[in-house]
Amino acid sequence: MSTPSGFAPSARFGPFVVDFRAGELLKNGRRIRLQDQPLQVLAMLLEQPGEVVAREELRQRLWPNDTFVDFDHGLNNAINRLRETLCDSAENPRYIETLPRRGYRFVAQLEGQTVAAAPPALGESVAPNKPTQEPVLAAAQSTTALTGQRSWLRRRWIAFVASAIAISALLGLAVGAWRGGLVGSAHAMRIESLAVLPLENMTGDPTQEYLVDGMTDALTTHLAQIGEIRVISRTSAMRFKGAKKTLPEIAQELHVDAVVEGSISRSKDAMNVNAQLIYAPGDRHIWARSYEGVQSNLPMIESEIASDVAHKIGVAMTPEFSRRLSKPRSVNPEAYDLYLRAEPYYGLGTPEATDRAIRLLEKSVAIDPKFAVAYAALATAYRNRGYGVEPEMTDEWIEKATVAAREALLLDPDLAEAYVSRGYLLWSRSNNWAHERAVADYRRALSLDPNLAEAHHQLANVYNHVGLLDKAQSEIEQAVQLDPLNTGIRFRVGINLLYRGKYEDSLAAIRDSEKFNPPFWAFQSSFALQHLGRPDEAQIRVDTLLAEKPEDRGGSLTAMQALLAAEAGDTRKAEAKIREALAKGKGFQHFHHIAYAVASSYALLRRPESALHYLKIAADDGFPCYPLFEYDSNLDNLRKNPQFLSFMKEQKKQWEYFQAHM
Repeated sequence: MSTPSGFAPSARFGPFVVDFRAGELLKNGRRIRLQDQPLQVLAMLLEQPGEVVAREELRQRLWPNDTFVDFDHGLNNAINRLRETLCDSAENPRYIETLPRRGYRFVAQLEGQTVAAAPPALGESVAPNKPTQEPVLAAAQSTTALTGQRSWLRRRWIAFVASAIAISALLGLAVGAWRGGLVGSAHAMRIESLAVLPLENMTGDPTQEYLVDGMTDALTTHLAQIGEIRVISRTSAMRFKGAKKTLPEIAQELHVDAVVEGSISRSKDAMNVNAQLIYAPGDRHIWARSYEGVQSNLPMIESEIASDVAHKIGVAMTPEFSRRLSKPRSVNPEAYDLYLRAEPYYGLGTPEATDRAIRLLEKSVAIDPKFAVAYAALATAYRNRGYGVEPEMTDEWIEKATVAAREALLLDPDLAEAYVSRGYLLWSRSNNWAHERAVADYRRALSLDPNLAEAHHQLANVYNHVGLLDKAQSEIEQAVQLDPLNTGIRFRVGINLLYRGKYEDSLAAIRDSEKFNPPFWAFQSSFALQHLGRPDEAQIRVDTLLAEKPEDRGGSLTAMQALLAAEAGDTRKAEAKIREALAKGKGFQHFHHIAYAVASSYALLRRPESALHYLKIAADDGFPCYPLFEYDSNLDNLRKNPQFLSFMKEQKKQWEYFQAHM
């Protein structure tokens, strides 16, 4: 917005200022996030303070050509958002009064307006503004400013409408060329991906935050099951809660075409939910609607919103999607809150994170014994506890995990997350690394929820381990698209590159994913550094983390010390570290990586029998990665060994079977 000289650059009322030059609303000098349409409504009301602005006039100016917009819901949503921002209410309006069946009127007193001076000549200094002394002159200035402001706003809207018509015509021609003439619809704007941004808590009660986050999660889950569009995972979208970024900026970071955003507020005993679908690149509203109901009816509202969004986007709802939307299950709010609090922790591999997740999830299912999603998450947390934290009690934890996964599937046989949890259990030492059965469960999960990032992630993890690196790459790329800010997923990208021998790329990919599993991050990144001929850097990385965690649970850092010592020709140190690493790694889920590092160390020390012994252990214990064995330079001393050649022949045969059957 720019203001011609001689006209008021702003309008002030109460603690608010509308800055027409910047096109924004400020409260006590602080910028208030407000979408374009609510801001334009406010500008139109300020153009005629104290006068009624008809709904039809608002429609003509806000949506001159968008016949596909649900006008009533769109305008109601814009007014509601404006009132929420101004802390106003329809019952007792301080700023915006509703006149039923007529329109709206701005009822507050405008104050403190000043007249902008004409721009100074080039090189001329600008004197500070002086307060007006004479009351009559001040009133005249205020009247002149307001009249000028109205005139300028009218001209701006005429220009805006003319521009909109011209742009719509051009878009119509361009879009029609590639989409059969579809104009003025979500399809015409090629909405193939979206994110549900964190809803805003406008209830005035901070304790209701869990309710708002729960609805964000539910909407994401519902929309993810459509299948025809890519829906960003909640874990990535939630990073933008409270972020002071524009919608186009957020959409660009998440790589989506559109966003769903909204808010939850209260009106007496009713919950009011405002939702809108916005085409992100142009920050353009496609659809908006207000929903009302009691708190216990929120699951039905969530389903209705998902259905409305799918309809506006123009995607076909499968019978499965429609069936699940028609039977939403209510969850105890406190149980849901505990589940959401646990979500950031149960995917991490650290003892502290795993223990926190278990405590929260156990409380969740105790409060709501029919909460299937929480049981599925609890199964994963139990498994991580057994294999990553307390291997001496693995059997006990795996039994708990199995019971939790079974309970999740009994409560909801069509729950995608439950199949991911069961697949995670199947692909473990306790189940003898049932690769094919685990892959089948992950595939079943994706048939139920094609946008479930964790299913793609775990498929990639299995494929990486069994050497199906092309398939792993495909799955991990999809996981990244769906959950681009997930640390564990980005780490898996680096592992895929590592096993392909792309060491520099691997280091770049895992650069910022240390917190996923710090010891294993140091282990794998040091492996890349060692292959790049940078053993000193690898040693520093290992030693730095060992200084923080000298116990080295799982033995991965000690195994890397052995490998670096073997490469340096320090046989005595290498053998000592090998014994230490094997003792520390016993019983841990990732022991196959320890075994592989030990095999590599013995190969560098020219001890072929010991090298083959631990190479076979690694392959049998969940890591039959034939392409890595084939090209890893650490194993070059074994290439002419008859036993090694026989082993590789068997590995290739198994790898070809995996290619055909997984």
